[in-house]
Amino acid sequence: MLSPLAWLLFQPLLLCAWLIAGCVLGFFVLSEVLTTGLAASIDWHWLRGDSWWLLLVSYLVAKSLHELGHGLACVRYGAKCRELGVLFLCLAPCLYCDTSDSWKLPSKWQRATIAGAGIMVEWMLATLAAAVWLSTQPGTLHSVAASLMIVCSVGTLLINSNPLLKYDGYYLLSDLWGVPNLSEQSSDAVRALSVSALSGQPLAVWHLDAPVALLASYWLMATAYRTFILGAILWIGWSVLVPLGLGLVAAMLTGSLLLGWSLGCLRGTMKIIRETRSAGTMRIGRWIAFVATIVVTIIFVMSVPLPKAMRARAVTDFEDKQPLFASQTAELVYAAPVDRFLKAGELLLQFDAPASDYELLELRGQIAIVERTLEQLHLRSALDPTTAYLIPTKNEELQQLQARQRVLLRELQSLTHPAPQDGYLLTASHVVARPLAAFEDDRWQANPLDPKLIGCTCERGALIGWFSPKQRLILTAIVPEDDVKRLRVGQTANIGWDTDIKHVRTGIVSRIAPEAINQLPRELIGDGALLSERNANGDFLPAKPHYEVTIDVSGDSTNAGHPVSQEIAGREVLHQQPTQRPPALRGSLATVQFELPQQTVWQRVVELVRKNLKPF
Repeated sequence: MLSPLAWLLFQPLLLCAWLIAGCVLGFFVLSEVLTTGLAASIDWHWLRGDSWWLLLVSYLVAKSLHELGHGLACVRYGAKCRELGVLFLCLAPCLYCDTSDSWKLPSKWQRATIAGAGIMVEWMLATLAAAVWLSTQPGTLHSVAASLMIVCSVGTLLINSNPLLKYDGYYLLSDLWGVPNLSEQSSDAVRALSVSALSGQPLAVWHLDAPVALLASYWLMATAYRTFILGAILWIGWSVLVPLGLGLVAAMLTGSLLLGWSLGCLRGTMKIIRETRSAGTMRIGRWIAFVATIVVTIIFVMSVPLPKAMRARAVTDFEDKQPLFASQTAELVYAAPVDRFLKAGELLLQFDAPASDYELLELRGQIAIVERTLEQLHLRSALDPTTAYLIPTKNEELQQLQARQRVLLRELQSLTHPAPQDGYLLTASHVVARPLAAFEDDRWQANPLDPKLIGCTCERGALIGWFSPKQRLILTAIVPEDDVKRLRVGQTANIGWDTDIKHVRTGIVSRIAPEAINQLPRELIGDGALLSERNANGDFLPAKPHYEVTIDVSGDSTNAGHPVSQEIAGREVLHQQPTQRPPALRGSLATVQFELPQQTVWQRVVELVRKNLKPF
């Protein structure tokens, strides 16, 4: 009944059209994700409640169509599909399709098409899901299309089409290469090389369908990748089961998988020993060299310490900076150029408060009136003594007005900010939110030191900028919790700025924060080396706790006993002449490398296991 569909589905022109359409839509999807970010492009919060059942059903439909694609390919080329069913792989139900009769086909291209039919079907589903995702707004359908697009594209490329695992990609490679039972033949090739090396006999490769070196290389890559997958399964199972209180199940699963892996290695080793004995010759020297190599490797792994380093991202700042606040609610009418050398006493900021000026004029008028009244009272008291009792009251009123005048004069004087010493004016590292009582000014959220925004209203206490002589340069590195425990104050660190990657300077750790950060620095938000996400308060934070580590780099590398180039030495000379030195980049990003205590390979493995497979 499905033979017409099978004939149409596997037409070469149609397959090429699907391939081109998938590549084009994939380009648009990738552009969208790179523009808006993965978290903003795919909103998983829409998948709540019953929507998860819709996702599960769509996933089951996709995998069912995958297996049906194998069956349709068998129908298309005349091979018999004996059954489709369900099997359990790592305790998870999986669909399968029996295509063993495809080996009776004479054409390897037909056999390869049957092996890759599931991948083709999932590519078609991913193309349709991409079209739906691009044409819909955020919602349940949008999120389901995104999940199908990822499962049918990325998941298929990493698992189904990977020839190192015994899935579709493995059989596809086996068909095209012309090596039946590729996994078994690669194992035989490795075993033949081992027997030949230990016994001295020629290679017994008469039954292999490919060069023994290529088969052995495939076995090494497949074994390494499958071991990695085994570790990933253990880590995922432990991470999921332990928080649910199923630590015993996780331990049993881990023990069974490790036991099976160990028995497989032991079985392969015993088979090599048996075949070496059956070869008839035993080269004692080669066996001694083999055993010595194993012993030396074990000793190296267990006892030889190796250097270890840790890298972290950091933001440049100055330790000797002074904050510049608005002393009262006023308009900023002048600001000195940012990052330009200023001499001591030169004007930094100038504010204007018309209300205070008007109040001062009014206050001076009141003082003049009270002083005139006192003069008249003194004159009248000589003729009419009864008016003398008013003089103390007017004197007290005059003193109050004069006190208020002195306070107001000090406030007006504080509207002018001169440079306390030679240095530079720096912009604020963050934008302060406008208080509720502040004047309505749409420019508040912008940088008030921007020359285009001079005249904006600044609320009392608002941070306008910083003033710094730029003589004590520091870096604030964001270090994970597991690594910050190994750092200590006074430790040296190598620093490489993103803007000057050719030269590396040395700094000293001056402070390690005792508490984790509650907000990521603005400059590091979106940094590829430090992935962050929003918490419940809307602040950007890494997935795991991170700490601030302050690094002092005020001294040049020559002071730390490290050689520097002529260019860096020239910068040191300029550093002694601040009037000529170009300003450093505050807020620029850098990568800091810390030298950690040396560890053996065994200690690193134990640490990795303890960190990822925590006791239940």
